Amino acid sequence: MSNRVFENVIELMQGMWPTPLLRIDENAWAKLEFFNPISHSVKDRTALYLVLQAIREGKKGLVETTSGNTGLAMAALAAVTNLKFTVFLPKGASKGYRVLIKIFGAEVKDGRNTTTDTLSLVKEYEKEHNYYHPDQFRNELNVRAHMETTAKEIDEQMSSIGLKVERIIVSMGTGGHAVGIGKYFKDKYGSGVEVVGVVPAMGSRIPGIKRQDEGNPFVEKYGVIDRVVEVTTLEAYEGVKKVARKAGILVGLSSGAVYHAYERINDGKVTVLIFPDDGLRYVEEFEILEQAITEAQGSHG
Repeated sequence: MSNRVFENVIELMQGMWPTPLLRIDENAWAKLEFFNPISHSVKDRTALYLVLQAIREGKKGLVETTSGNTGLAMAALAAVTNLKFTVFLPKGASKGYRVLIKIFGAEVKDGRNTTTDTLSLVKEYEKEHNYYHPDQFRNELNVRAHMETTAKEIDEQMSSIGLKVERIIVSMGTGGHAVGIGKYFKDKYGSGVEVVGVVPAMGSRIPGIKRQDEGNPFVEKYGVIDRVVEVTTLEAYEGVKKVARKAGILVGLSSGAVYHAYERINDGKVTVLIFPDDGLRYVEEFEILEQAITEAQGSHG
């Protein structure tokens, strides 16, 4: 709505699109996905598509395993659409998400070590309670959501300033937004757009993204990722600080990883960086990383 007055949270979510595109370097623009209003992340888009599908199919309840933002957005949307929602959080998930998801009235259960390990528990629960398991890791709606919204927005925004995208750098978790954006641009512009995926380096942990060693159904099916850049946790944190001091915005570690990858491979191509979320929820992790840097510098002093 023109005056930004909304009847419900779904209208609010869609009313925030397109999310802003901010120039952060001579040839680079950042897609600020933390302007999505529920989880303050790119995951709002996928969650909306999944929940609306459940409603179309007449489901009464949802069950999913997620380590964070998708579950938060699904919990909010389930609450306002009168769907029951149960989420299995893997052991590595932030304790804060457990609290936030419960606030929306969802049931939170303990999962196993990873979301992959937890899938069998979700399947059992789905059968026992006749719930709908959207399976964000394999559901084509995860890709479609970003083809129809995120990617289209980027294309229209860049076209509006007379620029053609030559490279997109995007972090990889479920692969939904990486593949959805990549497929849109590959379908429309072919090899004229390079799609770069960003993952944690071996032994590093970056919230929201993961290595693709075990394979990814979306990545393998569509083959739109041209190359992958590995980033350490400390490199991602340095990326966060550089973006803060250069652009005046506070981004999350996955966004910092994307920016570090950009700096590493930058060769002047017109580039769009996908910043999935902001840094406000990572203050404790930033503090730990800053302390580690200080200690490392002291040991070399």
